[in-house]
Amino acid sequence: MEETEPTYYTCTCRTEGCPANGVPCNAPLYPNATEPTWRAQCGHCGKNITDMHPTA
Repeated sequence: MEETEPTYYTCTCRTEGCPANGVPCNAPLYPNATEPTWRAQCGHCGKNITDMHPTA
């Protein structure tokens, strides 16, 4: 099995009431075989994060 290198994304939870709402977090993400290719969940509220951008 071939290991791939992660792509680092800046992920920001936008869930109202979540303690992490608006706080950016850098996370290593690995591509998924199905869409959406890049996925992240908030570690505080467990909701899917939709505000994600590759880290420059």
